Amino acid sequence: MASAESIAVKEDIAGINIGDGFVSVSRIVRRRKGRFLLTHAGWMDYEPDASEEEIVRVIRKLWKKCRIPTRTVCSGLNARSLCLKYFKYPGLSPRELTSALRLEAEETLQLPPEEIMLDWHLNRSQDNLYTQQGDPLQGVLVAVARERVSRHLRRLKMAGLYPVVVDVGCMALCNLYLALRGKSVNQDHAVCLVNLSRYNADISILFRDRYVYPRTIFSRSTEWSGKVQYLIENISDALLYYHVRVDKTPVTQLVLTGFVPDDPEFMEQIHDTIDLPTEVWNPLHEENFLISHSVRLIKEYDVITPLMTTCLGLGLRNT
Repeated sequence: MASAESIAVKEDIAGINIGDGFVSVSRIVRRRKGRFLLTHAGWMDYEPDASEEEIVRVIRKLWKKCRIPTRTVCSGLNARSLCLKYFKYPGLSPRELTSALRLEAEETLQLPPEEIMLDWHLNRSQDNLYTQQGDPLQGVLVAVARERVSRHLRRLKMAGLYPVVVDVGCMALCNLYLALRGKSVNQDHAVCLVNLSRYNADISILFRDRYVYPRTIFSRSTEWSGKVQYLIENISDALLYYHVRVDKTPVTQLVLTGFVPDDPEFMEQIHDTIDLPTEVWNPLHEENFLISHSVRLIKEYDVITPLMTTCLGLGLRNT
């Protein structure tokens, strides 16, 4: 348990995301009136077959290039073997939750318990952080092989960084959207948020207050323009499961971000098939998201958004 002195000291945390062929970093601070300032940001590519040592060198170069004033980080864990699962247990007491989720993780990963690391997010109202007796326990289970997390942390420490939080892409994305547009998610309106990375897509449905239903899909191709039907099918499946098994709050908007193909037909096909108001979202264009002059001077600024979306959510840990 942390002491009162350590709790009072606020960590200066940067967000780092090691994606498919690139590393991105961001540092964000909170301003008055619900605004956020991006003080430092940047990204660098690396070869898909790069060794561990080469990726570490890229991280070091990026830290120097962006002049990040801290080495304490919240990092994003990317792994195809990651178990990301919605759960809902009617009649289960909070004391029994840990055992139930451990069994769920063991069955999904097919690993012994000592080789698994897991955590979970409970869906609870922001105004009522305590589950009432009799309420079903619901939320998101995250589990992965312990060796995968150890390798991830070892890479960051080799680069001279101090990881204090490990997060996953869909939760970082939800944090970012709720920080910038939280008022649009309530008891009457849910949002389906889709972040396209190079090889995967995070689909997250935000409903009620800060409730989350997540799903991650993978693609063998880097071109989502050629995988539009595959993407539509998975978004439709997520929406159907959400309505049947999760919650009845109507989804009133579909929001796409990240590596969205710059092709009107791509968006038209998604909109016409799913039949929801559809938007391409650029977090850096939000009125309450300010960008420092030094970040605006970065040469790659025009293409920074697709690479930075997840990282911006990770950087919010500093606020």
